[in-house]
Amino acid sequence: MDANLTDDEKLEQIKKWWSENGGSIITGVVLGLAVLFGGKAWFSWQDRNAQNASNLYTMLMNSVESGDAMAVSQKAGMLVAEYGDTPYAALASLALAKVRIEAGELEAAQAQLEWVLENSKSDIMQDTVRLRLARVLLAMENLEGAETLLNQKPKGAAFEPLYTEAGGDVFVARGNLTAANQAYQEALAATAAGSPMQHLLELKYQSTQVVSADAGELQE
Repeated sequence: MDANLTDDEKLEQIKKWWSENGGSIITGVVLGLAVLFGGKAWFSWQDRNAQNASNLYTMLMNSVESGDAMAVSQKAGMLVAEYGDTPYAALASLALAKVRIEAGELEAAQAQLEWVLENSKSDIMQDTVRLRLARVLLAMENLEGAETLLNQKPKGAAFEPLYTEAGGDVFVARGNLTAANQAYQEALAATAAGSPMQHLLELKYQSTQVVSADAGELQE
């Protein structure tokens, strides 16, 4: 602004500048406030959403413990439909799959596990579900499907002996006991001493070792 202008001239220039730019300034301030308070409202909604999902998941697990399969199915459906963007939806589908497996409803369990596999972004969840789905497919005698899943290397090292063991189970189903024995041996070598799965692995390894040796003697 020119310092030589009179006060009236300066005031007139200020009025002119405000008439040209005032609207955009007000709009910017309003938008800034909307973002600020809208952001707070969004985070508040997100917190409430997560809490509601958590409460519903707790109710679902109570239904699992009480053996109420219908209630488990209903609550899992609600979690997937209303809170599908939260981790609780995947956990609910996993719980429902377990109930379906125990009831012998393997195709229904397969559908639940496949949903988790497609929608969960957690590496641990992916490793867990891929292994469980492979076991379900094995029980359904879909050996190729089980092998395809187990051939995908898990992200977590702790899952590697579990995948190798399950691969051994597939070899047993195919009648390839030599390959099964080798898989169980590899799984045993990667399993910590005293692990809950160690004893079962030893039994699987020993049983396939005896049968493999017998088969070799017969061939001679």
